[in-house]
Amino acid sequence: MVEFTPDNDSDVLPLVGPTALATLECATHSTSSMSPSANMETPPSRAGLSARGGDADSMSDSEDDEHGYFGNHASTGDSPQFGRMRRDLIRDPEFIEAFARNHIQAPLSPAIAATAVPGETYEGSETQSLDSLPLVTLEKARVLLGAYEPRTTLPAETCEANVSLISILRKNVGKELSNISMPLVMNEPINTLQSLCEELMYSRLLQRADEMGDSLDRLMHVAAFAISTLSSKKYRAERKPFNPLLGETYEMVDSLGGYRFVSEKVSHHPPVMACYADSPFYRFWQDSSVKSKFWGKSMELIQTSNVNIELLKHADHFTYCKPSALVRGLISGNRSVDFTGEMSIVNHATGDTCSVHFKEAGVFSSSNDMVECHLRRGGNPQVERVLRGSWSSHMRFEKSTTDSDVLWTAVSLPPDAHRYYGFSYFAMRLNELIPGTRKDLPTTDTRFRPDQRAYEEGRIDDAEQIKQKLEEAQRTRKRERDESGLQWKAQWFEEREDAQSPTGRSWQYRGGYWDARAKNTYPPALELW
Repeated sequence: MVEFTPDNDSDVLPLVGPTALATLECATHSTSSMSPSANMETPPSRAGLSARGGDADSMSDSEDDEHGYFGNHASTGDSPQFGRMRRDLIRDPEFIEAFARNHIQAPLSPAIAATAVPGETYEGSETQSLDSLPLVTLEKARVLLGAYEPRTTLPAETCEANVSLISILRKNVGKELSNISMPLVMNEPINTLQSLCEELMYSRLLQRADEMGDSLDRLMHVAAFAISTLSSKKYRAERKPFNPLLGETYEMVDSLGGYRFVSEKVSHHPPVMACYADSPFYRFWQDSSVKSKFWGKSMELIQTSNVNIELLKHADHFTYCKPSALVRGLISGNRSVDFTGEMSIVNHATGDTCSVHFKEAGVFSSSNDMVECHLRRGGNPQVERVLRGSWSSHMRFEKSTTDSDVLWTAVSLPPDAHRYYGFSYFAMRLNELIPGTRKDLPTTDTRFRPDQRAYEEGRIDDAEQIKQKLEEAQRTRKRERDESGLQWKAQWFEEREDAQSPTGRSWQYRGGYWDARAKNTYPPALELW
């Protein structure tokens, strides 16, 4: 679904290191008899491993690329062919699915456990860690989850949504979407904080970018990542995410993806969600706020804030603003999403830029989701590289008229995705409350939100009643703060000056969440439900 401004009160690379390579070696030896799976996001019991080259986000097959990818961790006894197979496997979305679902294990790495030093700097970067290093959190999560297999369906199938969106909008002409109360059945069973985490589904592109020596190679992969974050919107235009309550949080520790993510709703009027993710290779943060325009037959959703990405090995800092989304078919009921205009990606460390042009559909023609990227080095106005593809499926680096490299290919949806809100397997994991993790989560985590849980389980009437109670309690807390003259203060993020932000300010992570999580010393929080 497009990132609607909510109503009113209302898989990827494993870690590259000794542990990961031991795990990968175990995987490639123990699964050598398995046959490749189809080009589909394969469920656990049917996931296959593919060792084919030229898959998503693969670049050159040069010897330099081989050594650059595995560094000094690659075993000197491995043949070049085996090293290449490991590299191709680790980039293949189908391998990632199989890797996650066959719970291949490796021994604990004492070196990782020894890195739990708050404030230690990332290797190769002057960036200061705001908590203990992410490797610590990721390793603990991997051990805790053990052989747990993520779910491949939701508890209940898609509910009916016999509601006319156009009639609702016509009654509220001139209002921001944030001031319009939408019926519950127009939601999907995740909220906006979780949809921000979903943008990291193809985060392996950022890890790959950090390994590149040439700045334009890094920019290409960051551009492919930025475009990949839009792909989940293609088949989910019919519904919107739940609106988080003020102070609601969400975390994801993806030990296979190699990152940890935390988000929080930091403002209610205007509605703003802030998030922060880090890994041994990159940092990712943004505050998400949207303005809306209603055009009668369509609706435009305009992002007003930047996404930030920092590649730690090179100290690169990239920013871009997501493109505007145009939701069509409000009258016909057959809604679709187009992204329009231009998205500019800037590397502030090198001056490299990438202009991303989205082809807009005409009155009688489809855009086919086509997108074209022009990359320029430093302050040079001349286009040095061109990327072409589709925001919903793939991106390629056009080396010449006859030769190109695939940077990214979207994983196909599950065969029964239409029964589950058009969710990918990754999206189905977002609201799953995994046994054994309940004690590690703060009470404000979205997974504990009762109306969203009831909705996911198909208890629509219960969800509606609970939702009304939660919203009324939120309004009561707002009145009490106003009467006592208290200002709302977010727990994990704070608004700071930001020279790269369009407004000059942005919400940024203040640190401390992961240390509090490790010690189970979360500060006192509001009772949201």
